[in-house]
Amino acid sequence: MIQTLAKTFATLALAALTVTAQASVLQTMKVAENIYALVGPLGQRDAANAGDNATFGAIVTPDGVILIDSGATKVGADLIETTLQTITPKPVRWVINTGSQDHRWLGNATFAAKGAKILALAATVKVQQANVNQELQVLKMLLGKTADGTAPMSSPDPLPGNDAKLNLGGVELELRHFGTGHFPGDAVVWLPRQRIAFSGDLVFADRMLGVLDNGSRVDQWAQTFKTFAETLKPEIIVPGHGKPCSLAQAQAQTGDYLDWLVREVQPAAQNMDDMDKTVQRLHAAAPEAFRKLDNFEGIDKKNITRAYLEFQ
Repeated sequence: MIQTLAKTFATLALAALTVTAQASVLQTMKVAENIYALVGPLGQRDAANAGDNATFGAIVTPDGVILIDSGATKVGADLIETTLQTITPKPVRWVINTGSQDHRWLGNATFAAKGAKILALAATVKVQQANVNQELQVLKMLLGKTADGTAPMSSPDPLPGNDAKLNLGGVELELRHFGTGHFPGDAVVWLPRQRIAFSGDLVFADRMLGVLDNGSRVDQWAQTFKTFAETLKPEIIVPGHGKPCSLAQAQAQTGDYLDWLVREVQPAAQNMDDMDKTVQRLHAAAPEAFRKLDNFEGIDKKNITRAYLEFQ
C-alpha cells in the first residue's frame, strides 16, 4: 500500500514538473491593453517545446479571447491554453491562423473541441491541406511521442479573397494577405486602431529566418515584406518568431536579409557561378547585423543554397 502511494505521488509530482516546465516554454509579454504575445524559444522544434518554437498572440475582448495561431501539436495547443490562463479566465472564442506551417494551425482541433471558431483565409487553408501529411511526418520525426494525438483541422469555412474585416466584442481587426511570405498563403492580423500587426511568419525577429523548399521564393517574400511595411506602417509588430518589435527592427532582421539574399545570390545563380563556392563566399561576407541573429550559423548557408537553386 505504501509503495503504491509512493508511486502515485511520484507520478503526480512528475506530471506537475512537466506542466511547470512546459508552461515556462512560452513567455507572456503585454503588447498593449488586452493584447499579448506568447513568445516561444528561438531554437528548433523538439519534444520540450512540443513544436511551439514560435510566437503566438492573444487579444482579450469582452466576449472572449482571440488566439492568433494554435500551436504545432495537441500538446503544444495545451501549452498555449495553460499560458492563456495566466492572462485571463475567459475562453478562446476565435482562433485565427496566419499561416500553414505546423505551429500556426495543427493545434486547431484542441480549441475547436472547446467551442472556438477557427478562422483563416482560403489561400491559407489551401496550403495547409496540401502540406499536412509532410508536416505531420516531420513532427513525428522531431518530437516522437509528443506529436501523438495531433489531429489536423483547417477552418471549415475559409474566408474568400485577400482580406477580411472581423469584429469580436467590439475589437476590430483585419486579416490581410499581401502575397507569398515564408509560405504561400501567409496572412497578417492587423489591428487598425492600435496599429499593431501580428505578422505570422512574414517577419522573424531576434533569430535568422529560414528559406524552405515549399513553393515560396526569396524574391517574392522580399516583395511581400515591402508591401506589408509600406501599406500598414505598423507601430508594433508581433512577429512569427521572436519578441514584439518595431518596424525598423523587422526591416533590419527580415527585410534587409531577404533583400541581401536577392541582391547577392541572384547574380551568382544567373551567371552559373559554382554553388558551393558562392555559399561559402557569401556566408563569410554576411553583414555583422545578420551574424548576430540566433541560429545564423545553422541556417544562413542553407538559405543561400535554397535561394541559389530558386534563382537558377
